[in-house]
Amino acid sequence: MRSLGRLKSGNGSGRKTITATPRQLESLIRLSESLARMRHSQIVENQDVDEAIRLHKVATMAAATDPRTGAIDLDSINVGQSAQERY
Repeated sequence: MRSLGRLKSGNGSGRKTITATPRQLESLIRLSESLARMRHSQIVENQDVDEAIRLHKVATMAAATDPRTGAIDLDSINVGQSAQERY
């Protein structure tokens, strides 16, 4: 669960980070639990959390990539409209 905490708080390096919403954190927890169940385990291990975060990042980047420019635009997910369309 420390991995989820690091995702929420950022990496502390001063770089621009994307924080997770409570809904995203709940989703990561459910995904981690599902990955543990796929291993026939009732205990969520670090490998489950790491894989849930990896899957979340891949899905988010795929959904946030503007097909016209190839740029990552999280506004398209968070607001429903790309930054280019808004400004």
